[in-house]
Amino acid sequence: MIRNVVPSRRQSKLRTVASALSLVAGLALAAPVAAQQQVTLSEAARLMQSGELDLQLIELEQQVAQEVVTQAKGERRPRVRLSLNYIQTQQEIINQDNTTFQEGSSTYPAMNVTLAITQPIYDAVRFKALPLARAEEELVKAQAVAAQNELSRNFVASFLRVASAQLQLDEAEAILRARTQLERDIGLLVDGGRADADRQYRAQGDVFAARADRAEAEMGISEALFGLHRFTGPEVEGVRFNANAGVAQFRSFQDTFSPERLAELNPDVQVAKASLVVAQRQLERVRAAFRPTANLTLESEYEQTEGSLFGGGSTVTSTELGLELGWSVYEGGVRRSQKRESETRVKMAELRLEQAQQLAERRYQSLVAALQRSLEAVQATASDRRVASERYNAALEQVEAGRQTSEVVLESRLRRDTMNLRSQLARLRAIQLQAELYALFGALDLETLSQDFAGA
Repeated sequence: MIRNVVPSRRQSKLRTVASALSLVAGLALAAPVAAQQQVTLSEAARLMQSGELDLQLIELEQQVAQEVVTQAKGERRPRVRLSLNYIQTQQEIINQDNTTFQEGSSTYPAMNVTLAITQPIYDAVRFKALPLARAEEELVKAQAVAAQNELSRNFVASFLRVASAQLQLDEAEAILRARTQLERDIGLLVDGGRADADRQYRAQGDVFAARADRAEAEMGISEALFGLHRFTGPEVEGVRFNANAGVAQFRSFQDTFSPERLAELNPDVQVAKASLVVAQRQLERVRAAFRPTANLTLESEYEQTEGSLFGGGSTVTSTELGLELGWSVYEGGVRRSQKRESETRVKMAELRLEQAQQLAERRYQSLVAALQRSLEAVQATASDRRVASERYNAALEQVEAGRQTSEVVLESRLRRDTMNLRSQLARLRAIQLQAELYALFGALDLETLSQDFAGA
């Protein structure tokens, strides 16, 4: 009799503590759990595009590059200069020894209008500005593609992290529900004297562990949402997605995105190639400073003056046509230093290109290997899910026949539910790896991915 009374008191205390912990956890974590707005991938992408400053900077950088090309084209065109001078002169004879003139003063204006046109015939520095500007424009375009691709990659990864965190929370809640139900059922058995109290203590410990796992999963959602808010803003509190979205066949995927196409499509490699071209064009322009220049000049002048103390006024027009040749011989060693600098920059660009190619190849190999393992995990979890569902159905039949207890049904149902969630998690990991490979080839299309990954 004493043995029955003591467990009952301990059981009451444990239930009180469990209720208190549950209330505290619920109050502390109510804010992040309550989803105020859930968005699909396409809706989140629209939020990103409407408020992402990086996209605006990319557009402005392209506009600047176009203006630089326009300026370089102007280097080949003639220079036209129009000047107008108007001078009013006052002359005064204070003393003189000439019998022709007497002391006196006069004020007269003089106007001069000059139109000068200079057409570069040969100026290598000016003429090399256009190829350099076009190379820089191509570099900006490549950088814009790489930046857009990296932005999309980070955005999709953040979205999928939130989706995975939600599935992990669903799994933690499913385990907590099952452990709580089992603890209640065992409590009824203990109260009826049909079970040992130690068994209930173990079940209560499992409940506490499950609550801790749920709290950790809720913190995981908060951290994942913090990363997504960088793209969508803080109003988003969750995501909607199709957890059974299709994954590509590994062999067909590898055939489409082969290592041979990596150097042609990888955005970072394209940026490195464009940077090398810019460095080469800059070197050509520096070398052009050693060459002579030739300019054709045409100058027309109109000058009108009025009379002075010493004579009458005049109107004069003149036209000059000439060829100007120049050759800078020595500039204090600046040009040779610039040449060595440009040659070094070309070598640096070549090394960066080689580095980008190596990094892309290594990342491709690691992603392909990870994708292969992930697809195998998808198949394995799908098989485990079918087995768990079959065992749950079998457990129901056993309980209905009176050959098993409800505890077996709870465990088999929990196994079925968790395997469903883990199968979805495995599929999400495979999709994320596919997105990483798409981004590696610069082929990450948010619109297409949104259609395949539409929220249910």
